[in-house]
Amino acid sequence: MAHPSDIPGSHSAWLSRLPKGVRRHHGAGEVICRPETRSNRFFVLDAGLARICLNAASKELVIGYLRPGGLYVTHTRAWVEALDPCEVVSWPVEEMLGLVTREPELGATAFREIGSLLNGALSLIEDIAFRSVESRLARFLLAEAQAQGGNRIRLVEPTEALANALGTSRQTLSTLLNRLIREGVIARPDRRHLLLLCPDRLRDLSELSSG
Repeated sequence: MAHPSDIPGSHSAWLSRLPKGVRRHHGAGEVICRPETRSNRFFVLDAGLARICLNAASKELVIGYLRPGGLYVTHTRAWVEALDPCEVVSWPVEEMLGLVTREPELGATAFREIGSLLNGALSLIEDIAFRSVESRLARFLLAEAQAQGGNRIRLVEPTEALANALGTSRQTLSTLLNRLIREGVIARPDRRHLLLLCPDRLRDLSELSSG
């Protein structure tokens, strides 16, 4: 068992008012939760990296990533898969509902933080509907640089999975990446990393509409 105050991040103010959560380890490639799971819990990713995705008709759509401090509620139609070895701490949803009853202000903060997943899903829909593939790629690279804390970013997915997440083909994504490399906007020091050489150019590209 783990106590909420042991978890890093901005959630400790309200997590610390909950009973101890259950800590579990998940190896890379292991499913953390799946749609058919009966359990109705919420969890915090304490360590590692995981992806949230939808699966249908042998296709997969990544709708977001969980990094340390990220929150997730299991009662959805999405899967959560560990990309790196992960540690999660979970509680029954009823514990959070009880917090809302006892301390509405803290409960509202909890719901607001958990609702960030919905915001990310809506942003993905907006990008696919209204922005060009080039714009979606630029926005992804800038978001990853912010999330990873620097202009050297680790590609957490292979090219095909990243292309699916951006709503395009592997060939189109490879073409766009190679063009940005030729133009000196990014560099690729190795297969798993990209270096953002010109973030201002990426910000310009991120505003392109789908026409």
